[in-house]
Order: sequence, then structure tokens, then C-alpha cells
Amino acid sequence: MVLSVVFSGALCYRIVGKPIGKRGLANLGTVVMKVDESRLKRSRLLAALLSVCGIALSYIALEQHVIYVNGFEAGPSFCHINEHFNCEAVNASEWSSLFGLPVASYGMFFYSALLLASALARSHGFLPLRAWGSLTLGLSALASFLSLVLFGISELFIGALCLICIGLYLVNFLLFASAWRALRPIPLRECLREGCSTLFSYIKVALGLARGDGLKVRGTAVVVAMIAGVSILLPEIIFERLLAKMENSVDAVTAWERSPLVSFSLDLSGGAFGDYYQGDLSAPLKIVEFADYECPACRGMYQILHDLLAKYPGRSLFVFKNYPLDKSCNPQMQRELHEYACTAALFSRCAGEQGKFWESMEILFSKDAEKGELTLQSLTEKGSEELSLDKEGIVECMQSQRYAKKVQKDIADGAAAGLMGTPSIWINGRYVAEPSARNIEKIFKVVLERAAK
Repeated sequence: MVLSVVFSGALCYRIVGKPIGKRGLANLGTVVMKVDESRLKRSRLLAALLSVCGIALSYIALEQHVIYVNGFEAGPSFCHINEHFNCEAVNASEWSSLFGLPVASYGMFFYSALLLASALARSHGFLPLRAWGSLTLGLSALASFLSLVLFGISELFIGALCLICIGLYLVNFLLFASAWRALRPIPLRECLREGCSTLFSYIKVALGLARGDGLKVRGTAVVVAMIAGVSILLPEIIFERLLAKMENSVDAVTAWERSPLVSFSLDLSGGAFGDYYQGDLSAPLKIVEFADYECPACRGMYQILHDLLAKYPGRSLFVFKNYPLDKSCNPQMQRELHEYACTAALFSRCAGEQGKFWESMEILFSKDAEKGELTLQSLTEKGSEELSLDKEGIVECMQSQRYAKKVQKDIADGAAAGLMGTPSIWINGRYVAEPSARNIEKIFKVVLERAAK
């Protein structure tokens, strides 16, 4: 991905050759070969419509990325047609991010900027139609090239295609074709050269390196910067919105009471192959959680439950079960999502063999899979060191896979209970549909009030 961006930049530089002359923006819109202005106007309207479609599709792709990367949902999405046409497999893969930001965020910025350019383009103004056309052609040419690169990555490395992404590729190709047609009969190479020169000229004016309508250009640059800022923050905004959806439940207790009663087959004997628990077996509050150590939402839930259980000491029983969203050990997963979740689950069980299960949970939820902190090598070396474990014992335990069946039993229990994502929580056998800190505490209080009567 990075190489393709670098190559694209080099290609643009090669097309441009020499930058536009000293007159800066003064010569933009003047033509050696005339173009049909009515065609440019129609192309501008079409580009605006296509940009809106691109913004909508990018937002959907971004939301899917946030949902599946953060474990808000484990089941198939609306665009999971089959194994080959599988949107979440693409949006949740390592290729769906570039420099730590989802690719869909770049799409939001690109199409929003194009929409702004279409709105500013006029027959007479600081962004003439001819300059807009060449600029749109150059940018859509780059977007089309990157679309081909991403399509190749999806086919060769991910093994699945995203229908939303294909829609975005189509938008890019249509933008390119519309701008190229509007600029005829100018040769394509000359159009691309002028498009790159136009972009660089506006950048120079915005930076005060060339003369032109500086006030309007700088004002536009500020708007573009704001669009970029929103595009960068949008994944976090969507994440917070999804969490807020849980927080804003008007009647979480009623929803919990109406959920079917589930009876889990728990082994609380205290053996190494049993279920790890904290609290009093006779406590009125009995909480069962299914979680994935690589799931960011589960990390947040770990802290929520840690604080709530500390707030109600001696009145709760907490049981932890593994549900790694990892195809290597979870038969419920039809695609790879969290590559190291099964390894982390086995590590916690092996740490428990040495009496450090709960300590391992704390450090596992603090590790970053993208930095390689949840790999087998990192856990057996650094993880063992952090927990003061017998490294040879951990290596032997991990290699033996003796707790694999226990992890798979947890997975089967979660599937039988109707689990759809992580974290999933049952309180006194009833599912908590929206497990926010506020909603869980509401249920806690209701259970404790009834137990006190």
C-alpha cells in the first residue's frame, strides 16, 4: 500500500514535469485548445453526485470497519454474500488501514474535497471550470489507480471482495471517465499534466509562495484542513456513537428481564480445567462474561466490570469465559478477524496453571496486537517475564495445546447461548443487550434490592 502511494506520487511528478509559471493562478483557465464549457458544467454536476455517493459508501465502509475491528458484532453483515464477496473480511483486515487510519477515512476526505471543488467551480472565479476539470481528472486518475491496487490486494492477499469497495472503485472510474470526456479533445497526458500543475499552483498560493487570489485560496485550504480533521476523527466518533447507543438505552432493566433465561454448565471446582471465577459462590449477583483479549471493546468492558465488582464487594460472583474471534480455534468464525486471540486465550489458561490467570488477563487487555505484543513468541518471552512465570512451563503448556478443548467448550457455550459479538455478558442467566457501565449497574441494583427483601 505504501509503495503504491509512493509510486503514484512519482508518477504525478513525472507527468507534471515543470511547475506552472510565475503568473501563478493567472494563467489557469486559459486554453490552447478549447473545450466545450457546457460539457464541463454537466461533468461538474455528475462529479458532485458521484462525490456524494462516494461519501455515503465511504461512511458505510468506515462504520463496518469500526464495528468488526472493535468486536461490536461477530455475525455476518448485510454485505456478506458468500466467502468471496465478504465486506467485513476486507474492512476488518490489516489492509483496511494505512498509517493507523482506516482506508475508508481517506475516502471520506477525498470525496468531500471533490464535492467542495465541484461547488466552487465556476465559469468565472478563482476555480475556473477548465482548472476544475483538469484537477478532477488528475485526482480521479490517482484514485482509479489506487482502486486497481486495492482490488489486487483483496483478491491476492485477503481472498475476498468488498461490494462497498467495488462501489467506490466504480465511482472513481466514473469520475475519471466523466472528466476526461468533458476535457476532450485535449490529450490525456496534457490533461493530467495540467491537473497536477493546477493542484500544486493552488498549494503554492495557499502557502504564500505564489501570487493569486490568496484570500479565497487560503480560506478554501482551511475548509479542506477541517475536512481532513473530521475524516481523521470520524472512526473515533463512530466508535463513541456505538458505545453511546448502549448508554442511551431507556429501559435496560426491562430488556434484561425479558431476555431468555440461560443455564450455563459451569465448572467452579477450582481445577485447572474448570472455569475461573472471582467472588462468592452464594452471591446474589452472578455474572458470566465471554470476551476476546484482542477486542478493544472487551478492554473497555474489563475496566467497567473491574470497577463495578470492586464497588459491590462480597455480593457478586464473576465467571470469565473465552470467546476468541479467531478462525484458528473458533469454528463459528467464517473469516479471520483477530489473528492472535486464540493464542492469547491459551496463554491465559497456561498462566492460570501457575496461579496467574487474573494477572494475565490484566496484561493481555493492555497489549496491542498490531505491535506484535500478542504473538506466541512475545507472550512466551515478554509475557512470561512480566508475570514472573516459569517460561519453560509456559512454552510446554502452549505447545501441548492441553487447554484448547476448554477454550473450544467456552466457544460452544457462547454459541449455544446465542452470542453475537464480544463482549457478551449474562447476569443471573439473562443476557445484557447493551452492557454499558450505567446499564450494568442498574441491573446490579435491581438484583440486590430484590435479594434484600
